[in-house]
Amino acid sequence: MRRSLVGLLIGIITGLLLSLAAYYGLFPEWRARLGDLFHIAGGARAPVAIIAIDLEALQQYGPPAEWPAEQYEALFRRAHEAGVRVVALDFPLSPAVETTWTVTLPNGLIIWPATGVGTPSPQAGSVGFPYLLRPDSGARTSGPKTLKNLLIGHIHLIPDSDGVLRRIPLWVQSGNEAVPALAWRAVALYLQAAIPPPMASPFRWAGFPLTPDAAGRVQIRYPARPGSIPTYPLRAFLEGDLPPDALAGRILFVGVTAGEVVEIYRTPVGEMTGVEVQAQVATALFGGNVVAPAPFYLTALLTLAVSALSGWAIARIRPIFLLGMVLLTLLSGVLAIALAGIHQGQWVDPFFPLAGIGITSLVVSLWRSHDERRRRARLTLLLQGRASPRLIARLVETPDGEQLLNTDVRFVVALFADVRGFVRLTEGQDPRMVREAVSLHLSLFTDAVVESGGIVTKYVGDMVAAIFNAPLPMEHPVDQALQAAQDGLKRLRKLWQDKPDLMRMPMGVGIHAGATVVGLLGSSQHPEYDAIGDTVNIAARLSTYAPAGEIYVTEAVVASAGKKWSFDPLGVVQVRGRYEPVLAYRLRTEE
Repeated sequence: MRRSLVGLLIGIITGLLLSLAAYYGLFPEWRARLGDLFHIAGGARAPVAIIAIDLEALQQYGPPAEWPAEQYEALFRRAHEAGVRVVALDFPLSPAVETTWTVTLPNGLIIWPATGVGTPSPQAGSVGFPYLLRPDSGARTSGPKTLKNLLIGHIHLIPDSDGVLRRIPLWVQSGNEAVPALAWRAVALYLQAAIPPPMASPFRWAGFPLTPDAAGRVQIRYPARPGSIPTYPLRAFLEGDLPPDALAGRILFVGVTAGEVVEIYRTPVGEMTGVEVQAQVATALFGGNVVAPAPFYLTALLTLAVSALSGWAIARIRPIFLLGMVLLTLLSGVLAIALAGIHQGQWVDPFFPLAGIGITSLVVSLWRSHDERRRRARLTLLLQGRASPRLIARLVETPDGEQLLNTDVRFVVALFADVRGFVRLTEGQDPRMVREAVSLHLSLFTDAVVESGGIVTKYVGDMVAAIFNAPLPMEHPVDQALQAAQDGLKRLRKLWQDKPDLMRMPMGVGIHAGATVVGLLGSSQHPEYDAIGDTVNIAARLSTYAPAGEIYVTEAVVASAGKKWSFDPLGVVQVRGRYEPVLAYRLRTEE
């Protein structure tokens, strides 16, 4: 429970901090680059086409800034003959052409370009420029019906700070005048939909919602690849070499696609020229393929939820594969929500939820590692040499495993091994030899207990006390205790064979099973893991009755022992200090 609460607390704190970062719009470039990985193609079925001024056209007709008025007239007249609905120019014109235009244009809608000059600055609902380069106001009214069909659209594109073009300004402000974007103006003319004044709040336009940011920009969904919009060379267009009706009823974007002056923009799906981007913007607006930022509270709730769940999972779940599945589910859920949001036209920023999973996982993992090292050190101090490293590791890995050492009543198997005739054996002997012999005998028997999964609780003079089935439960505690006793006696016999000059200290073993009090007992400053109660007392008394090399057990042990063990009944034994006698048995041991 403590680990779960700590993991949840770390996750909640991480989620709150990341939500605060999302509120203030921190890490914009990282979020934008991550968002590029989630880009879903917006499609390219709008009535849009491109006339490309390529290298061949530049060599044959020259750059557009040097075209005479007759060249523009030929361009517009050919568009009218091909049935084009709207013509949008993606390049600035020569001022001489703008002011001297006298040719009457065919009926049609033509977007005259305006370019922002100076450093752009975000304003309320639009991007501001110090001034705009646009056709002279006198030219638009001079002469009879000369430029009456020309409308102004802004062609300047503004990439994000990392150089990638994701958001498109809908309006550009210059002084008190707001000029619509070129592509938006073209679509509005095609659909005959009015363009509202600049705003920074969501609104509906042409049947679908637009959600501009504070500067009046919207994020579009580009197609799957550049070049997905029909593109035709200028020469083929002017010379009438295009298929019939190839451009009928379309919006025609005309722009430079080659040469030194061409503008290349980076987009989430690759590099595009300026005229390609304008055509993609128009396509996105036609299909409503724009992405609006989701409300802040959705990002905050998602970040908080996945961070808290990550913290709880890492603190609580132990099997690595299960923990991996939980974390993978959280990651997949965030990605699925982000993709589903884009399909619905809303951008649920996955950056902060994914960061929440990553940061929480790292912090909780570090805390868990530190906590496990601390717990391992404490458990090792309490049980070192008395329990197997594997058992200590299991206690560390078990949730709340340290609490299993608290005092409780458990069913245990108690084992005592006592040296027979210790006083007589050591009488008159060198104390150093006695110490060496006692240490060797007790350590060998301890090793047998530890390898069988038991815990040595204490040494009482020449006696070894151990228990099985605590603090962690065992499948066959009685069998493991009998195995430990048998292996311990074998090790003593081998010791005597290997060291015939060593003082021999034969042992008798007593084993009993039953309920007893186990846990950390003694001073709070120096506690010891021990067991007390009638079960322990009976095992201790039986060990004193057992002859050297013999294992005495009670009826409870015989009833729970496996089939491989055989016992000889000994009858009733009246143990010292107990009113009721004990029915004892002798284990048949291998010689």
